[in-house]
Amino acid sequence: MKPTICITGLFVCLLTAHAAAAARVYPGIRSLSSDDALFVQQQSALEEFRKLSQIKGGVVFPPVDIFEYPKRAADDLFSLNARIGMRYDTLATLNGTAEKAAFGAKSRILIPSQEGLFVNYPPRGDLESMMLATRIADGKKPQTLVVVRDGRADAVYFFPGEEFTPMERSYFLGILFRLPIDKPRITSFYGWRKDPFTGSQEFHGGIDFGAPEGTEVHAARDGTVDEVGENDVLGNFVVISHPGGYETVYGHLSSICVTMNKKVTTGAIIGSVGRTGRATGPHLHFEMRTKAGSRDPYQLLAMKKN
Repeated sequence: MKPTICITGLFVCLLTAHAAAAARVYPGIRSLSSDDALFVQQQSALEEFRKLSQIKGGVVFPPVDIFEYPKRAADDLFSLNARIGMRYDTLATLNGTAEKAAFGAKSRILIPSQEGLFVNYPPRGDLESMMLATRIADGKKPQTLVVVRDGRADAVYFFPGEEFTPMERSYFLGILFRLPIDKPRITSFYGWRKDPFTGSQEFHGGIDFGAPEGTEVHAARDGTVDEVGENDVLGNFVVISHPGGYETVYGHLSSICVTMNKKVTTGAIIGSVGRTGRATGPHLHFEMRTKAGSRDPYQLLAMKKN
């Protein structure tokens, strides 16, 4: 049975606000830098929201503020999420995009003062229906507001602090990569870190999954084995190419059970966890790459960052 939502009086207020909201111009951020006073204001409000989020029980968040930013040709969802320091699911849902490609088509984007999920009411499509039903069933209490996008005023629920579930993330990205090992334990994330051998700051181009030696390693998606090899850093490794221009890399393997040019399906066993190469202990080093360079695997895997 679908959860019911009490909206008595809500749409009266929201619809009354539509005419005025349609003419509203959000404060315009011109540059995502400390030289822009409105961006500094947005960042300050975001930091205050995060402090409030750490307080347990009964926190009432202030109304969310919205800013507008003219997206540059080189901007995409993930580059903006990094520059603004805000989760990509917040940016995507505020801008009413149910898939990554739709966000890329936007010429101007809206940036909120708080993180969370924005859901149109009534929901549009399977993803929004899932988002709303799940959170109402869990007793989440949203804010109600009107958001103006491309000259259109939309009634929206805002769930402060909420983020995509693994299933919602998969729906949104439209690219389903399974976890390369079962019940993974992340020991090192993608990005800058202190190198365990040199102690200096170095860029880590993948995610490390700690697991007992011999744990089965699976292909994260259908593809073709492009490379099987060994080097001083990755030890025994496998590279698989996938439709859409993606490659996945599996390093430090103790054994490999695929060969060059072999077709593999999602979940196929390609080897086992080891500690070959430059490794402090048994783990799987897992990378995702495109022609543009490495990508953060967490953004494309159905899992939570604990």
